[in-house]
Amino acid sequence: MLDDVNSRLIDRKNCFYWQTDRKISAEEAALIWKDRHSSIKNEELFDKINNELAGDKLSYIEPLDLNAQTNSGNVNSIRVGVLESGKKIIIRCHPKGIRNGYFHVESLAASVALKNEIPAYKTYLIHDLEDENDISFQVIEKLNGDTVQFYLRKHPEDEEKLVYEIGKTLANLHRIKVKGFGPFDNNEAKKGNLIGLHKSLNDSINAGLDENLERLVKYNIISENIADKMKELFVNNELLNIDESILVHNDFADWNLLTDGNTITGVIDWDECVGGHPIQEIACWSTFFDPERIYSFLDGYFSVIPKYDNFDELFQLFRLRYTISKMALRVKRYTYEQTDFLKSMIEKGKRHLEELSNIFHLYDKDYTLKK
Repeated sequence: MLDDVNSRLIDRKNCFYWQTDRKISAEEAALIWKDRHSSIKNEELFDKINNELAGDKLSYIEPLDLNAQTNSGNVNSIRVGVLESGKKIIIRCHPKGIRNGYFHVESLAASVALKNEIPAYKTYLIHDLEDENDISFQVIEKLNGDTVQFYLRKHPEDEEKLVYEIGKTLANLHRIKVKGFGPFDNNEAKKGNLIGLHKSLNDSINAGLDENLERLVKYNIISENIADKMKELFVNNELLNIDESILVHNDFADWNLLTDGNTITGVIDWDECVGGHPIQEIACWSTFFDPERIYSFLDGYFSVIPKYDNFDELFQLFRLRYTISKMALRVKRYTYEQTDFLKSMIEKGKRHLEELSNIFHLYDKDYTLKK
């Protein structure tokens, strides 16, 4: 059974956003990620890491802290270790018995970013799954600073300044060109190549779209008529005829950015990175926060890079695609994780879908689908 699940999990060919589009059921997702922390013991990790770590060996692993800012994600279980030299490391563990088909991509993307003066991390070790009792893990450098999310809880007065810095950092990241679009090929990453699985931006944006829309119709988020109109907005859209692909982090949010209170000191969690268009990343960023926040962000971004052609049209198009994807993920998670937070996020997403439907005039009676 695990072999089948693993083969589906690591296949990103038809994924726009992996957490949404991974080919497993809600029941399988609940089973895999519900117990991801407790099934991994520090003692087991310690031996595995020191068997493979060259030079500076692991001295000890700190007790697991589920409330630590490092464990805010939904995929990996994070441990903090200390090497014999005193240097701290981060150990990112996939659930036991589950293959990680993207650690090599993540590490290469972070390395490429670092070489281009983006404050990313170094990777010390990647361990690929050997059998169903094994653990896939990645050992990386622990960067200094608090997450922006954690820092702003104590210093909300610094938000505008830091959001401006986030925009500047992202603009510098978007100077990095890659080959292909969409998720990267993990096997090519092992060879040192960042190559997207799709030949065109259009293909990467449309990946998983049919299933996402079907899911939203199934759970009564949108009507079938609106779903058809949304699909037509993306199919063979001339705005998506883009030749140049850049490195898109795809989760460039407060919880994945470190700060010293003045600037961005670290960019972490590259597990959704893709080759794509800069505006899609800006649109993705906008879906995390209140609309007013984007003004400081764009001021910072466009202090580095001139404003793109067709910015407004592409921004709303990409914002719709990310909102569709995130809503598809939320309704799927809600089937096995019925929390007040998820419920509130679903309601928020409904409002965003309604707003975007109005922007694209999808409710107009005289709207006709493209032929």
